Amino acid sequence: MATEENIAAGPAADLVKFVDGRRTGIGVRSLAVDGQGRLARKPDSTRLEFTFEYRGILFAVRTESNDHSGHRRFHAHLGTLPYSAESLAKRADALAIAAAAGRALGGRVQTTREQRILLFEEMRFEEPLTPVVLMSGTVRLLLEAQPFLELLGHVVEPPVAAGHVNGQEV
Repeated sequence: MATEENIAAGPAADLVKFVDGRRTGIGVRSLAVDGQGRLARKPDSTRLEFTFEYRGILFAVRTESNDHSGHRRFHAHLGTLPYSAESLAKRADALAIAAAAGRALGGRVQTTREQRILLFEEMRFEEPLTPVVLMSGTVRLLLEAQPFLELLGHVVEPPVAAGHVNGQEV
């Protein structure tokens, strides 16, 4: 006969059994509830994608990971170079800032043929994906790039106006 204690202990016992013997730090999105209401591991590979806006710029992050390692791709369109006819001085300043950012950030800022200024980073990590691993890498890159983002903001219009997405106020 099932008692209330036995029923409540089932999921808790499953959790203890699942976590017992594992390394610390269960990966992001690595757990799910199965069809019978028990805690279960998801398949080894996890994919996580999100976007966020900072200083009028939309940043995109995509991470793929398993229990032991992963790959993170971070990119953003920082703005479009002004045309010389719009402002020769702003174009020259934007090119100088982008070149300095590219040198300082190890080539992670580049200008495309379409005159877009891009910030990107791809990195592999050899540990389980946890919120700390995910956010620390993202914040580190933003902090390194922040002085250049501020300078670019004076000469290049950000692609997303602060507080607006697709022309609609949020």
